[in-house]
Amino acid sequence: MRLPSAPLVLKDDPSVLFTTAGMQPLVPYFLGRKQPPAKRMVTIQKVFRATDIDEVGRDGYHQTFFEMLGNFAIGDYWKKEAIEWGWELLTTEFGLDPNTLVATVHKDDDEAYDIWVKELKLLPAEKVFKLGDEFNTWSLGPTGLYGPDSEVFIDKGPQPGVPPHECDPSENCGRYIEIWNYVFQQYERKPDGTLVPLPKKNIDTGVGLERLAQVLQGVPGDTYRTDLFQPLVKKIEQLSGRTYGAAKDTDLSIRIVAEHSRAATFFIADGIAPSNEWRGYVLRRLIRRAALHGRKLGMKSGFMPVLGAEVVKTMQKHHHELTSARDRIAEVLVNEETKFEKTLANGLAMLNEAIDRAKAQGQTFIDGDTTFRLYDTYGFPIEMTEEIASGSGMTVDEDRFRDQLEAQRSRSRASAKFSQDARKFGQFYAMLKETERIKSEFRGYEELETDATIVSLVFNGERVDQAYEGSDVELVLDRTPFYPEGGGQVGDRGTITTDEGRALVADTQTAAPGVIVMSAKVDDGVLRLRGRAKAAVDPELRRDTMRNHTATHLLHATLRRLFGVDVHQAGSLVHAPNLRFDFTFGRALTTEELQRVEDEVNRQILANADVHAVSMPLQEALASGAMALFGEKYDDQVRVVEAGYSRELCGGTHCHCTGDIGPFLITKEESIGAGVRRIEAVTGTGALREMRETRERLARTAATLRVPPARVPEAVTQLHEQRDRLQHELEAKQRSGVEAAAAGLLDKAELIGAAKVIAANVGEGDVQQLRALSDRIRAAIGSGVVVLGGVREGKPNLVIAVTKDLVTIVDADELVKEVQGIIDGRGGGRPESASAGGKDATRLGEAVEAARSAVRQRLNGGRDR
Repeated sequence: MRLPSAPLVLKDDPSVLFTTAGMQPLVPYFLGRKQPPAKRMVTIQKVFRATDIDEVGRDGYHQTFFEMLGNFAIGDYWKKEAIEWGWELLTTEFGLDPNTLVATVHKDDDEAYDIWVKELKLLPAEKVFKLGDEFNTWSLGPTGLYGPDSEVFIDKGPQPGVPPHECDPSENCGRYIEIWNYVFQQYERKPDGTLVPLPKKNIDTGVGLERLAQVLQGVPGDTYRTDLFQPLVKKIEQLSGRTYGAAKDTDLSIRIVAEHSRAATFFIADGIAPSNEWRGYVLRRLIRRAALHGRKLGMKSGFMPVLGAEVVKTMQKHHHELTSARDRIAEVLVNEETKFEKTLANGLAMLNEAIDRAKAQGQTFIDGDTTFRLYDTYGFPIEMTEEIASGSGMTVDEDRFRDQLEAQRSRSRASAKFSQDARKFGQFYAMLKETERIKSEFRGYEELETDATIVSLVFNGERVDQAYEGSDVELVLDRTPFYPEGGGQVGDRGTITTDEGRALVADTQTAAPGVIVMSAKVDDGVLRLRGRAKAAVDPELRRDTMRNHTATHLLHATLRRLFGVDVHQAGSLVHAPNLRFDFTFGRALTTEELQRVEDEVNRQILANADVHAVSMPLQEALASGAMALFGEKYDDQVRVVEAGYSRELCGGTHCHCTGDIGPFLITKEESIGAGVRRIEAVTGTGALREMRETRERLARTAATLRVPPARVPEAVTQLHEQRDRLQHELEAKQRSGVEAAAAGLLDKAELIGAAKVIAANVGEGDVQQLRALSDRIRAAIGSGVVVLGGVREGKPNLVIAVTKDLVTIVDADELVKEVQGIIDGRGGGRPESASAGGKDATRLGEAVEAARSAVRQRLNGGRDR
């Protein structure tokens, strides 16, 4: 079954930034948590790997965005079939010379090794390398799917400039090009490292389209010379007046511009927008890096949307999402390129100031701190800083730059985003609180905009007096409307504006009691310590979050009313898109029970009861019947939120009345662990969007079935019944046809001793049909050999079947391999049954006769008569 490519952002897996592997969208099938649509599937999957951004351009093959050609089997075929078919595809269909290929297997995977060397005899032992975990295991991460793999490489032979030695594919000696990978998904790796066998063994095998194109088009090592990239490269050459291949620096910039503009175009088409955090920040980085190198190539402002249009033009035939997003792609690229021109001008001003300052101090180098800030804040590669400095007779302090870069990477490894490591900031700001008496007054219950003063400003882990455009900062205001993450509710986003600049707040956290920290990026101008500011929460995000939070309280109360007080909250996530509520319960809820829950929550919403929030002592709140969450720690003074029949301790933000929530729709109910269930739901605009999409899907289905929407269930039932009836009729006709064909061929059987030999070209027929016919004949002849040939869609097929008493004399597997070369084919099987598919249908009759002659010789002790 051919499945469409999943988007670059997986809807069902928010834990990962992007789709990074072809099999990633299929993980639920591999783990047995979802029923796959078929046992055998194939995809051409868009993937993106942010880890390779800095490598792009340095060579001809590193990319961030590429397409993975993947074949998948869920509890179906296993290692032997996968290896055999992959080899056939490489050597027969793609025409690679088998003598140039080598393979690797995991050092403990004797099964795969024996299949390569002994069972299929595809490669001699000296061409199959056993390597360790680092090279021949595959996983999506520290937990989850895990298994050994086997890889196929093209051996280019000893490379010039490399001293003669025994080089295997684990070395970076330039000799080997990976061209195929087989992943044998056998285990699920738990957090403690335990490998638990999967319910079904699975196969994930394939190759990257870009790598395959390099090899088949004769440009190994340079993706940018394949026809996947050539239209884009030609357009860049036209816009810049430069030629790819003319100079090292030019090539580097052309590759970066081509690769990043292609990746950015697909990002935008999949709904990602530039921003200062998470996925949007990666998109912004791609666009700005491409814009920077376009400028180095001498390209005029506005070239990015031109390149985006070229990507759409050349790739929309296979990626229809590009067509529908054409206008949005152009708009985003224009805006981002324009913004970056301004940022770039500021960076150049900083660099020129540093050059002048160094000269005034009698130095011959630019200090490493400035070089790093240019790299980190303005996107200046160190090579560009070096080039500009060199024009003024200066060098840069590379050692200090490398130290700063490594320090940043260490911080990133420890905390990719400050909200993921709030304890670090809690300790930091606890120290600040003691020394500076910082305190934040939260105003978010009463207002969404607040006038405030910046009382703390931190850049790169150090307190600063000002932060310039492009800087990632953490700041504290004396008064703030921004709600800090807590109680399942995410931190607010919004803007902080001063007379001199503006910052976009991406997250809000509590660093210490009474200290609210906002993580932001200075989007324009400068922020200064002790400067006056207006803090404004994004109103739409806050309102959507409030709707979902109040609905979560109603859902919790409803579950306890319907299923008993033993139901307890076990976790929650409340943000603008939807709500997620985990609760203790021993079984799945039925469809009818979920409908009751949904109806009851909506009844509470329609009652339009006021939502009250009152502060009171903890013991008084508990005595009043307010629900406290198990495992939560509460202060002596708590906030009690009452909404309808819900009364709960909560510090979050809520609607003014239950009617503000709007429609409440449950979208999913599932198990997330022993005795713990999860409900996901949408409210307000999210629910309206869900209903609209459902109605549109129903309308499309009704149009396809040519019935009114109300009759879709009936029409689908009729369609299933019709399909089953036709399937039964087809099977009956096939059985009848096989019986008739078998009877006709049995009448023409040739008797050699006590054995009957039937060899015939039956005309039209694929391998499955020939095998069914040969099995029927073999069952009827008692003792004998069946050789059948047939052609389907211009390609010849050959099937040989032998009764059990003759397999020691006539081996079907040996025989089919003996004659398959006549039809330019490949195949194999077992001693009692084997098959081959080929390319030359004109010689099928010759192959059948050659097989008949070989059978006669074997049955007659070497004589053909």
